[in-house]
Amino acid sequence: MTASKSRRGNRTKFGPRALERRVLREDIRDRIIEDILNGRLAPGDRIVETRMAQQFGVSQAPVREALRDLELFGFVVSSPFRGAIVRQTSLEDLVQIYPIRAVLEGLAARDAATRIDEAGLKRLERLLATMRKAASRGDNRAAVAADFAFHFTIVKASGNWLLRQFWERMQLATTTLLTVAKSHHSMKEIVERHLPVLEALQAHDPAAAEATMRRHIEEPGEWIRTSLETTEGPKEGKRRTPRGRAAG
Repeated sequence: MTASKSRRGNRTKFGPRALERRVLREDIRDRIIEDILNGRLAPGDRIVETRMAQQFGVSQAPVREALRDLELFGFVVSSPFRGAIVRQTSLEDLVQIYPIRAVLEGLAARDAATRIDEAGLKRLERLLATMRKAASRGDNRAAVAADFAFHFTIVKASGNWLLRQFWERMQLATTTLLTVAKSHHSMKEIVERHLPVLEALQAHDPAAAEATMRRHIEEPGEWIRTSLETTEGPKEGKRRTPRGRAAG
């Protein structure tokens, strides 16, 4: 066998197969994330490698790699005896994550203000219209899905791939608290809070976009903090897990 044939064989053996395995891992990871965010996998649910491998028609190796990614992203925790378990996000976790999210998305909005094109602005308008219609008919799930897409569109428009990577790793925390938010504000009110953000982006004003986005996110964080203090009172160390997805 010639050296060139040997090199071609190696590319076939290690290149495409490694790529295929990576794609499988990413597909499995994204499917599990979707199941968690949609509530098909609930906090505390166990994810069994063998069962997942059968479901996807693959070996356990890419499933194991996907679960490692999910643990890094904060979606699951590993137990020595139970394997991977869907992580429970407490109100305390969300109180801590909101200031971080406000900084990240504030920076994203600042960059997006000068980079977003007309197609991106039209998409934000459509998503706001979708949120309004969903809120009017009481479809909170559709409103939250459009809310998530609204924020992701801005993060993507920033053009900052590293910021986007950090944001995507916070997906579980960025699905804000519907149950808490609804106890203080109607879904229609929550939806209308997106309008100033859109207007700042339409004006292509970086400073206004950043300030508006930060305020947009920091306020629900304060709602959650207030709810936590009201619920727990003087008690300390008690952790509560939100039952719904939130608004932001």
